[in-house]
Amino acid sequence: MTAFAVVGMIAGTSWQQPTLHIPVSASTAATSETLCAATGRVDEEMEGLFTLDSLTGDLQCAVMNSQTMRFGGLFRTNVLNDLGIDATKKPSYMLLTGNASFRASSGNARPADTVCYVIDTSTGRFAAYTFAWTRAVSQRGAPQQGQLNLLDRGTARNVMIRN
Repeated sequence: MTAFAVVGMIAGTSWQQPTLHIPVSASTAATSETLCAATGRVDEEMEGLFTLDSLTGDLQCAVMNSQTMRFGGLFRTNVLNDLGIDATKKPSYMLLTGNASFRASSGNARPADTVCYVIDTSTGRFAAYTFAWTRAVSQRGAPQQGQLNLLDRGTARNVMIRN
């Protein structure tokens, strides 16, 4: 979500400075025992809601459509294989997003302006995801759907911990 902080006249002074518009970007994340959620900027107009079901490993991003004011984009994947997780071990996740500016590979679709990071806190393994987004389709009010694509993965823990 992009907002603007406005800096202007200081109260109680007789002089006035020109108003400055400073762009501010914020995203948020929350978690419970069985569900994680985070927001991330998809393009200049909209952000997506990423949700991760800890019981199934299903990760999805729902994107509002600025024309219809309803969810018009849905992108999905399952993180279990990407993170090498045994679902019977009851994984514990963290979900975060970050801004990105990828180059378009071809056509009008290009990667969204966000990367979704999924971390399995039990093993320290993490993976990064994004999806192909066509802003022109969104501006027409048409729905979009597809795969959340694995960008890369790694590990934050250098030693194995026994359970």
